[in-house]
Amino acid sequence: MKTATEQFADEFNRGIDEELARIEPKAKVLEFNDAPAQTNGHEGGAWDEETPPATSAGLVPAGGINGPELIPAAPLVSPPTWPKEPPPRVAWVAHNLIPRGDVSSLGGDGGSGKTMLALQLATAMARGAQDWLGAVVNPGPVVFLSGEEPEDEIRRRVARIAARQGFDCDALADLHFWFPSDFAGCTFATPGPGGVMQATPLFRSVEAAIAERRPALVVLDNVAAVFAGNQNDRVMVRTFVNLFRGMARATGCGVLLLDHPSLSGMQNGTGRGGNMDWRNSVRAALHLKAADGDDKARGVRILECVKNNYAPLAGPINLEWVDGVLSIEGTASPHQRAAREGAAETRFLEHLAQQSALGRDFSDKTGKNFAPAMFAEIEPAGGYTSPAFRKAMERLFRDGRLKLETVGPASKGKKRIALATGVAT
Repeated sequence: MKTATEQFADEFNRGIDEELARIEPKAKVLEFNDAPAQTNGHEGGAWDEETPPATSAGLVPAGGINGPELIPAAPLVSPPTWPKEPPPRVAWVAHNLIPRGDVSSLGGDGGSGKTMLALQLATAMARGAQDWLGAVVNPGPVVFLSGEEPEDEIRRRVARIAARQGFDCDALADLHFWFPSDFAGCTFATPGPGGVMQATPLFRSVEAAIAERRPALVVLDNVAAVFAGNQNDRVMVRTFVNLFRGMARATGCGVLLLDHPSLSGMQNGTGRGGNMDWRNSVRAALHLKAADGDDKARGVRILECVKNNYAPLAGPINLEWVDGVLSIEGTASPHQRAAREGAAETRFLEHLAQQSALGRDFSDKTGKNFAPAMFAEIEPAGGYTSPAFRKAMERLFRDGRLKLETVGPASKGKKRIALATGVAT
């Protein structure tokens, strides 16, 4: 008479045989060896309900033992199969800041100067200048995808860079721009099943142009202009970044994504986007922000390296606007500083004359009609800030080129800024 254990084994094996017979017509994949059934077809060990059965062709049923669909086993690699020579060194777009062959990001508040900074990098690479804010850059072609700024505005900014750095735009034959025909419809990716971002035909068209040029750097200005997903969804963020990672690995270029931080990222100064995956998904991340205190009043910007998978984090770089271009603080000559102050005064007088002709009054006191703040709002991106206009206004009053005049009845004491007699704009 069989023991209880032997009877259980017989019943168990009969159940397995019946199950195999049931799925045999659908897929002949479960060809066990001579090992006991309770070992899952592998040599030794007890039966494990979580372990798929061994198969004859390296295939396992997609749905476990009852699944008819076959999927190949994932390929595995062991170090002995690696090439014997040392692994390749990291290639850089900007040394220790932006790597090639992967994706990096540059975040910052609107109007902080991200686009100008990226254009300065692009022009340096395209003309072989080999320097960007003190970092060594490797020259090469650049593709700049402008999803936010129109062509005329980009032309103005490049012209400012050329004038400041002393080169002609004819030297930029290796700099290529893409501008959408419709800024309202320049989506590169939309959510698909499971939230996975799917490339649009527009993205594939741009990707094909990049594959033809094989640039050293691709700049996207900016993420918000082409991303149609939920910035707080981890799957959407990662799969969107992976579209550009695929581009980077296929062509060997570095990709620099320009982005605005979330409200919390602006408030806490970290520059982080809607969720941490905007930071986690890239290899290196830079953040551009306004300085604090007196430096802020002078329009100083701080460029921070907040993530780098391939090098130590570089220290912050203080930047200032010189001739409409971001330069390392302190590199402007006294003559350039004097010229910049004079240009700010001229712009203040121009704004005052133009707005006064439209019947608008401005005050020298902080409030809704505070002239420096109002004129700073009129300025184009990269122009003079409210603190810069305030200092210009103070100099103009001190030099006697501005005056205060009474508006309406003298008893109300309301005053407005006006040009002093004989001052031309």
